[in-house]
Amino acid sequence: MRVSRGFTVLLFFSVSVVSHSVVGRSAEPLTLATAVDKTLRSNPDLAVLPARKQEQSARVAQAGLRQPWALEAQIENALGSGPYRDLDGAETSLSLSQVIELGDQRRQRLAAARGGMDALELAQTVAQLDVVAETTRRYIELASEEQQRILATQWLAACQRKMSEVERRVKAARDPEVELARAQIDLSRAELGVRVAADRVRIAQRKLAAMWGAAEPDFERIEANLYELPKIENLQQRTEKIASSADFLLFATEIRQRQAEVELAKAQARATIIVNAGIRRIEATGDQALIAGFSIPLASARYAEPRIAEARARREGLERERDAALIKARASLFEVAARLRHAVEEAQTLQHDLLPRMESAVKATEYAWQRGRYGYIELTEAQRELLALRLALVSAATNAHLYRIEIERLTGDSP
Repeated sequence: MRVSRGFTVLLFFSVSVVSHSVVGRSAEPLTLATAVDKTLRSNPDLAVLPARKQEQSARVAQAGLRQPWALEAQIENALGSGPYRDLDGAETSLSLSQVIELGDQRRQRLAAARGGMDALELAQTVAQLDVVAETTRRYIELASEEQQRILATQWLAACQRKMSEVERRVKAARDPEVELARAQIDLSRAELGVRVAADRVRIAQRKLAAMWGAAEPDFERIEANLYELPKIENLQQRTEKIASSADFLLFATEIRQRQAEVELAKAQARATIIVNAGIRRIEATGDQALIAGFSIPLASARYAEPRIAEARARREGLERERDAALIKARASLFEVAARLRHAVEEAQTLQHDLLPRMESAVKATEYAWQRGRYGYIELTEAQRELLALRLALVSAATNAHLYRIEIERLTGDSP
C-alpha cells in the first residue's frame, strides 16, 4: 500500500482532514513508512529479542569451554581405633583430575549452540515481519474507520438538510406531520452514528500507536489512499517464494540445529575418560608417593541410545511439520489471492459503475422530491442505498489491502 495526499472524489475528503489540533501530537500526517519505522524501533515485542540473543550468546560461549580441572583431597586411615586413633597413621592424597571428551563432543556441542543462535537471528526477522504486517493492518483499518466517519458525517449533513426542508414543507402544509417525525428519527440516528464512528477512529488510533508502545496516539492524522487498489500479480511467482521465506528458512535452520543435536548425542555416546594424578603422604613414615588413575563408564553407548533416538525423532518431527506448513501456506496463498481478486473487482465495479449510477439516481430522486413527485420515504431509501454502496466500497478496498498484506506475509515480503 502506497501513501498519497488525496482520496478519490467519491468521498470528497481525504483521511488527513481533521477538525482540531491535539496538544502533544504531531501536526504532520503519519505515513505508513513512519509508522513502520516507529514500530521497528520501539515495539515492545521486539524489545525482548536482544535479551534472548544475549542469553544464547552465553550458551555458545559456555558450549565452547573445555571441561574444567578438578582438585580432589582425601584422608585415609585417620581418627579410627588402635594405631589409627589419631592422624599418625593417616594417608593424605592431593590430586588433580581432568575430563577427556572423546568423539569430538566439544565441537558438536558448540555446533548445536551456534545453531540456536542462527535460529534466533531468523526468529528476529520473522518477528519483525509480523509486527510490520500488523502495523500495516492497523494503519489500513484506521484509514477505513476514518472513511466511515466521513460517510457518517456526510449522512448527518444530508439528514440535517432534509430536516430543514421537511420542516418547511410541513409548515406549508405540503407534507404530513409524520414526515417530520421520520426526519427527526433519522437525524437522531445519524448523530449517534457520527459519535460511534468517532469513537471507532479513536480506538483504531490507539491500536496503531500501541504498536510502538505509545499509551496515547502521538499523531493527529494519517495520510493514505485507501482506493489505490493493489495490483494482482502472478500467483506462480508468489508460490515459488514461499519456500524461501523467512518462516521456512527458520524451519531449515531449526532442522539443522536438530541434526546437530543428533550428532552431539552420538558424540556423547563415546565413553568419557576421567584421568587424575597427584601426591600421597604417609604420615607413619613421613614418605610421599605419586598416585595416578583413570575412570571410564561401562556400557555408555547403550545408555546414550535413548538420547540419540529422541534427537532423531525431534528432527524428523520438525521436517514433517515444515512439509505440512508448506502445503497449508500454498493453499492459503491460493485462497487469499482469489479473495484479493474478488475484492479488487468488487471495488472497481462499485467505483466505476454502480456508484456513479446510484449518485445520478439519488440526484433525480431528490429533484423529484423537491417538486412533490416523491415522498420522504422514497428519497431516504435512495440515499441509504447510496450510503450502503459507499460503505461497500470502503469495505472492498479495505479487504483488498488486507488480503495483499496476507499474501506478502505468506511469501516473506515486508508490506
